[in-house]
Amino acid sequence: MNLKWVGLFAFATFAWLTGAALAAPPPGISDGWSDGFVYANGIRVHYYHAVPAPGKPVMVMVHGATDIALTWAMLAQLLQKSYDIYMPDTRGHGLSDPFTDVDKGDTLIKDTVEFVHAMNFSKPILVGHSMGAATVMRIGAEYPDLPKAVILLDPLLVRMPGRGLGVSALATASPGATAGNLTFAMSGPPAMLAAQNNYAFEDWVAKCGRDTPIWDAADCQYWALSRKQYHGPYTTIQAQAMTGTMSTADALARITAPTLILKADAPPETRKANEEAARVMKNGRLVHVDGAGHNIHRDERARTAELLTQFLDKL
Repeated sequence: MNLKWVGLFAFATFAWLTGAALAAPPPGISDGWSDGFVYANGIRVHYYHAVPAPGKPVMVMVHGATDIALTWAMLAQLLQKSYDIYMPDTRGHGLSDPFTDVDKGDTLIKDTVEFVHAMNFSKPILVGHSMGAATVMRIGAEYPDLPKAVILLDPLLVRMPGRGLGVSALATASPGATAGNLTFAMSGPPAMLAAQNNYAFEDWVAKCGRDTPIWDAADCQYWALSRKQYHGPYTTIQAQAMTGTMSTADALARITAPTLILKADAPPETRKANEEAARVMKNGRLVHVDGAGHNIHRDERARTAELLTQFLDKL
């Protein structure tokens, strides 16, 4: 990261500590990175490419609901010397095209599969977080010859009482549902969602800093940018298409590629339930990351990179 952004992020941290508002533009991409578009599964998919690593294994990182590809940035910087990393913006997120009323519960799965094909990747490592983990899980089950390995960051393994797979359940993908007194809706009429894209960037950054003080300042900047770029589903049909991705059913049991699951820290009874659910894997392991919440790669970034590297080095 260049000195300009180092200084910006240092100022962001100071602003949180003093309670002052951060007045800064949205962040750019890391030094040496690039971005582009590819047409896949009927839409323009926007993606970022980390510093090119010719000859290294290709890694495709699929973000969670309401995030954007750049929310992987800080983790990707730790991995980019060992892997050739691509990060697409999911349909309805970032700079990719929005949802449509013809989308179905497997649309996001096909988006990623067709992205891999359009980019001519052979046996990429697939990494997913939250909703992205559900996407990657289903790809591993339904397209067993596509991935070299599957890595799932805090997927839903055990259905908790009262928690379904609807849009409300996906709200855990972000640190809080409001920024000050600014509400954030994950779905709704286009005019309403567009209006919330106009909320001040610095208010989102300040909110993130208050709610997730363990995050790097850059993580909060990219998270705030995700709020500015979020399309979301505009209709009930589109919302069902997004949440339908989360219907993983017996997907975990059908994955044949080497699989790593990183789960958030949890009390003993929850850990036991997660470990029991993971026993169906044919070729995988589960690790609970101490001290991490749902956003494992932002809560415990160094540990996440260490676990991923240890797992992939053994393939």
